[in-house]
Amino acid sequence: MLKRRRPARPARAAHSQLDHPVPLDARKQQILKAVVADYTRTGVPVGSQALALHLATWSSATIRNELAMLSEVGYLIQPHTSAGRVPSDLGYRYYVDFLMEEEEVPQTVRRQMEPFFAALPSGLEEILEVAATALAVVTDGVSLVTGPRALGSKVKHLDLVSLDPDHALLVLILEGNLVRQHAIALSAPAEQTALSSLTFELNGELAGLNALAIADIAAAGAGGDLRAVVLTDIVSFMSSVDAQQDALVVHDGVRNLLRQPEFVDVELLHQVIEVVEEERMLAALIAQLQLDRGIQIMIGRENGLVELSRCSLVLTTYRAGGDRRGTIGVLGPTRMLYGQVAPRVRYVAQRVGRALERVLS
Repeated sequence: MLKRRRPARPARAAHSQLDHPVPLDARKQQILKAVVADYTRTGVPVGSQALALHLATWSSATIRNELAMLSEVGYLIQPHTSAGRVPSDLGYRYYVDFLMEEEEVPQTVRRQMEPFFAALPSGLEEILEVAATALAVVTDGVSLVTGPRALGSKVKHLDLVSLDPDHALLVLILEGNLVRQHAIALSAPAEQTALSSLTFELNGELAGLNALAIADIAAAGAGGDLRAVVLTDIVSFMSSVDAQQDALVVHDGVRNLLRQPEFVDVELLHQVIEVVEEERMLAALIAQLQLDRGIQIMIGRENGLVELSRCSLVLTTYRAGGDRRGTIGVLGPTRMLYGQVAPRVRYVAQRVGRALERVLS
């Protein structure tokens, strides 16, 4: 079943190149839509004769003239003089903003995803990995999922373990069952007995607090040197964890690119994989999104990365309760089934949001 999207332009990226689209009459719109559909399905440039078989209302000559006009305004490209046409980035943008029809997520696809979400693990990162795998399976693209961003991680439990008289291991369990640990240099020698006593005290005091709240407690300065050192270190450590959490990007489905004819170009494939594997680049790219804007689509050069200039990103925000937000989406060639991918991204976003809300609450 097809569902027409309204209003016309909810999917445009915030920095779209097509700020002033050339208007098209109904015939040109139908022909552009047919070119996108045919090329997406086959990956072969589309000619007037092939279109005439599907658009019997008009002759091959009429369609040929319209293809020429669509090429003149930049919506289509002719790779070679004797070849048919393929959509340009602007053509895809016009299609997505004005012509695209979203498919309902079929029951078969929902059932295909159900095993992934039926028995989710309890850890935040593990849930993100499951969501990434599920989305890659049902979109045939590279899935991307970021960790939920909030006002900061909150302490669930902590432990202090003596390494030697001058050093202790700080083990932090944060909400979402994130476990982080590192060594602390103590200001004065301390045995495990003193560390255990301080651990008991801090667990009662810090549970449910973020780095800002713990910094206020540390600033009060009560409790002695060992407590002050540990509190200061916890604040610094949690702040670094929060910064890393903002950049956390889980992905899956790189192997799906191998099935796309665009990535027969080994150099292109290598460039895309490099970006996917470099979390900081992806995090910076995803950070451009405006939260709670629904499905957002970046086509070709709109994403600003030369390495992804022949790719598109379909992204949305998921909510994990309260003020927590994360991003989930798919990377693939510009020759993408946008009307199919967009609702599947939205569906998985809803599922992962509900799953994380249970873990983080």
